[in-house]
Amino acid sequence: MEFQFLGGASEIGSLGLVIRDQGRTLLFDYGMTPTDPPTYPRPAPTNLDVAFLSHAHLDHSGMTPLLSRVPRTELVATPVTIAVADLLTRDALKIARLEGYLPPYDPNDIRNLHSRFTAVDRKGTFRWRGIEVELTPAGHIPGASMFRYRGEKDVLFTGDLQTIPTHLVGPALPVECDVLVMESTYAGREHPDRKEVERTFRLKVEETIERGGKVIVPAFAVGRAQEVLMTLAHQGYVVWLDGMARSVNEIYRGAPEYLADSKRFRRALDGVHAVENSGERRHALREADVIVTTGGMLDGGPVLYYLGELYKDANSSLLLTGYQVEGSNGRQLLDEGTMTIDEVRIRPECEVLKFDFSAHAGHSELVKLVRTTKAKKLVLMHGDHRELLADALEPEECEVVMPPNGQRFTV
Repeated sequence: MEFQFLGGASEIGSLGLVIRDQGRTLLFDYGMTPTDPPTYPRPAPTNLDVAFLSHAHLDHSGMTPLLSRVPRTELVATPVTIAVADLLTRDALKIARLEGYLPPYDPNDIRNLHSRFTAVDRKGTFRWRGIEVELTPAGHIPGASMFRYRGEKDVLFTGDLQTIPTHLVGPALPVECDVLVMESTYAGREHPDRKEVERTFRLKVEETIERGGKVIVPAFAVGRAQEVLMTLAHQGYVVWLDGMARSVNEIYRGAPEYLADSKRFRRALDGVHAVENSGERRHALREADVIVTTGGMLDGGPVLYYLGELYKDANSSLLLTGYQVEGSNGRQLLDEGTMTIDEVRIRPECEVLKFDFSAHAGHSELVKLVRTTKAKKLVLMHGDHRELLADALEPEECEVVMPPNGQRFTV
């Protein structure tokens, strides 16, 4: 059984894993890294039998439209992942054109990919020409799946995972395997208690409103915006939502079985005012206590309009809820206290705070998952401090492999 990472082995982004086994060639995820400019993985093999998509985030799905050019290749994912990945890849194409990048695929590739998708339910099994792959929920976001490939050995590919329940989804459901291929995004780092994070987040919102300010919450459209809305629900705040998260909400409404509590999700959204077009943004600014908006790293999207209006207001707050990648406006703001809008560097006077709403398992949770699977070999991927996880495991527990991108290795 041969493995090869096309990307995402020792870094967070552009994930793609090829497994060659018994004359078959399988691909697990095929993403891009939405940096400035974007970076991409190595080309996918042209003799693929089948590909699997763990979830819709661009670092896992962003290059899947290119698979429509590979003859006879199917792409397997849950129905929710298929729908959201379509939104995100179309948006990535639009952003590439707006920013002047040469996009790696075109609208025809995205359209053609639909004929290649095979939808499998969250706990279903894909079988085709002797290939058998079982899906099991990964937590993280609705529709996210881990894949157990039943080959020469049982291989569990995690994608991104979360082992604690959140407002939006239940925890990952690990299964036993021989080989575990696991993300290591938070190797060496733990998350603060989630309930305490949410409590202090709501207190900061309340404090800001009481002093006469507005709260801007930049949030990723897929997963993070919904968690924030559910955290704010029924607190008496006037909440407006702007950006792609509105479309994602509708996909989630139509797939209640993928949510931790679909009725609670619907009730949370019932109290939210949606910005339907850019002309309504000024109205939202006047009426809202809290504006949840896409542009989670402050590099684009509606958040820049709201910040342009409020950045000089010391009574208002900007509450970041997601990871701010190196080179992003969000990272610049946290590190230097400045950000750049329309090539003009500004120093916001509003209060800026970051809250850990991560959808990834922390270090100790990852270690526990390894032990739960009883894997004899652990392949660590999708992290820049993989060695910290390896050091946390006793040598007799399992053999740990930390391959570089591109290198073929056998298991």
